[in-house]
Amino acid sequence: MRKMLLALLASLVIPLVLLAPSANSAVKDRPVRHVVDHDVALNASRRILEADAKSVSLNVRQLRAEWQKVATCEVAGNWSMAGPRYSGIGFLNTTWHEFGGERFASLAGQATEAQQIIVGMDVTNGWIPDQKGCAPGGW
Repeated sequence: MRKMLLALLASLVIPLVLLAPSANSAVKDRPVRHVVDHDVALNASRRILEADAKSVSLNVRQLRAEWQKVATCEVAGNWSMAGPRYSGIGFLNTTWHEFGGERFASLAGQATEAQQIIVGMDVTNGWIPDQKGCAPGGW
C-alpha cells in the first residue's frame, strides 16, 4: 500500500517539477509553489476511465473487473509487478513507454490500477483482451 501511495505521489509531483519555471525564466525572483491536488488527479483518472468504459458499453466497475482478468492472466493479478521486461498488467516496458505510460510512472507496475487501465485502453485501442482461455491463477 505504501509503495502504491509513493508511486502515485511521484506520478503527480514529477510532472509538476518538469513544468516549473526554470531559473532563467521571467519569474525567477518569485518563489515557486508546487501544489499537488490529489483530488484533481483522481478526478481526471476517473473521468478518463468513465469515458473508456462508456466506449465499450460498460461502467467503471465492469471495466476494472475485465482488466482484473487481464492482470490475473498476465501477471497472476500482481498490478505492482515491476520486472526487467514486464510490469503491471503484463505490459512490455517498451510498450508502456511508447503509449505514454511515463506520464504516470516509469514502469507500469509503479502506476495505479486505474492508470494502467487507461494506458491499456490506449494500447489496445479500446479493446479489452479476451481472457476466457486463462486458468483462474493465470496462464
